[in-house]
Amino acid sequence: MACRAVRDFTPADISLLIAVGSQVASAVERSVLYDETRQAYENLRRTQEQLLHSEKLAAVGQLISGVAHELNNPLTAILGYSQLLTSSGQVGPLALGYSEKLYKQAQRTHRIVQNLLSFARQHKPERVPVRVNAILQDTLALRDYDLRMSQIRVHLDLAPDLPEAPADPHQLQQVFLNLINNAVDAILEKGAEGDLWVRTGVEGRQLFIEFTDSGPGVKDSSRVFDPFYTTKPVGKGTGLGLSICYGIITEHGGTVRVKNKPPRGASFRIELPLHRTGAKRPLSGRISPPPPGADGFL
Repeated sequence: MACRAVRDFTPADISLLIAVGSQVASAVERSVLYDETRQAYENLRRTQEQLLHSEKLAAVGQLISGVAHELNNPLTAILGYSQLLTSSGQVGPLALGYSEKLYKQAQRTHRIVQNLLSFARQHKPERVPVRVNAILQDTLALRDYDLRMSQIRVHLDLAPDLPEAPADPHQLQQVFLNLINNAVDAILEKGAEGDLWVRTGVEGRQLFIEFTDSGPGVKDSSRVFDPFYTTKPVGKGTGLGLSICYGIITEHGGTVRVKNKPPRGASFRIELPLHRTGAKRPLSGRISPPPPGADGFL
């Protein structure tokens, strides 16, 4: 039976309490160490996966570069001979139309090859005034075939008088490509076809780019930019793409946000500061291709 009488603790009682406290403290410490070890192991595993992914991307970059080199030489010949055929005056109207179509398609293929080469190369970060609409169109051209094969309709609403913004064109292309890839995955997760809306414009002193898909939307908008956070199955994503995009846009002095837009899916909005006067203007608004003769090209 319990005793309610007040009494002093004996040395034996104190020793027992010390022993129990020591055991409890040891158990708590082991539990904390176990959690920290498990978290460290999980971080190490994710880092190893990312390193493997980076190695795979490097190998893909080398493969793209090699294929592009092989394609560029015959494309140059096709472009040259189609121009000669068009300007020779020795063909009829029907053949002339075929020649012009051949030249236009060869030009389109040549631009895609240049974009692939530009994307595969390593570039030092830079800040030059860029035409965001041109970079968007170049990036969409890289995924044009996959978008058509996946029956994804792209709706462009690009402001025709969009001013230039100080940015790194290659980093912006990386951000745009990542957001397009995520949109494609989200759309295909919901169904066999879908829509992607891309919009640009200006609000105040900010230039904005919006990517809206017809997918199911984001589950937790507060965590999508956290490193290693992903809702994709194992082997499908590393959870680093959006966090890298967030870092790139933040370094540009801009912001990137996401929200769901029912009945559509997720909408990612990028805002960048407008071009300031006095900055050096680029030679071209598009991502610069390598000059003729560089890297073995004709």
